[in-house]
Amino acid sequence: MAFAQTASAADMPAKAPAYTAPTATSYNWTGFYLGGHLGYLWGRTTLVDNGVVTDSDAPTNGVIGGVLGGFNWQSGPLVLGLEGDIGWTDASGTGQAQPTVEIHHYRFDWTSHIRGRAGYATGPWLFFVAGGASLAEFNMTMQTLSTFIPCQTGGPYTGWSVGGGVDYALNDWVSARAEYLYDDFGRKNYTMAANDVYQVHLTGNTVRGAIIFKLWPH
Repeated sequence: MAFAQTASAADMPAKAPAYTAPTATSYNWTGFYLGGHLGYLWGRTTLVDNGVVTDSDAPTNGVIGGVLGGFNWQSGPLVLGLEGDIGWTDASGTGQAQPTVEIHHYRFDWTSHIRGRAGYATGPWLFFVAGGASLAEFNMTMQTLSTFIPCQTGGPYTGWSVGGGVDYALNDWVSARAEYLYDDFGRKNYTMAANDVYQVHLTGNTVRGAIIFKLWPH
C-alpha cells in the first residue's frame, strides 16, 4: 500500500512555480554627465526704431545642435541638478516693416544656458523642470535700397529661461531626453546713425532631444 501511494504521488504533475510580478528597476541619477542635443529653435525678433515698433515677433527660425553637461544629486525620488549647454544654429529671418525702403535680416549664431533642475524619478524615468540664465549671439543687417549696413552685435544677449522635459535611462551609462525651453534673451540698443537708435528684443521656443552619457555608472 505504501509503495502504491508513493508511486501515485510520483506520477502526479509538478506544480508550476508561483508567479512573481516583475519589480521596477531603480536607477540612481547621482553623478556627472555629458551629452549632445539636437532640435529646432522658433526665434522671434522685435525691433523698435526710435520708440516705434517696426518689426514685431519676426520669425527667426532654424535647426540647433550642440553639447551639454552637468551634475545630478538624488535623494529618494527627488533629483536636483545644475546643467550648462551651448548650441550652434542657422536660425534666421527677415523683417519687412517698410519693404520699399528698408529690410532687416536677423540671424542667431548660438544660444547657451546655465540652469538649475528639479525632478521626480520613478523607475528609469526622470521628469523635471528647469530654469536659469540664457545667452545668445545675434546679428542684424539692414538693407536700404541695395545697400547692406551691418549692425554691431555688441556681445551676447543675456536673459532667462524656463522649461521642462523627461529623461529615460537606457542603461547604467546612457539616457535619452526630450525637452522644451522658453527663452527671453533680453534687449540691446544699437546706434545706427546720429539720433537713430534701434532696440532689439529676442525670444525663442526650442524643442530638442538629447543623448546623455554618465561619466561613470552608479
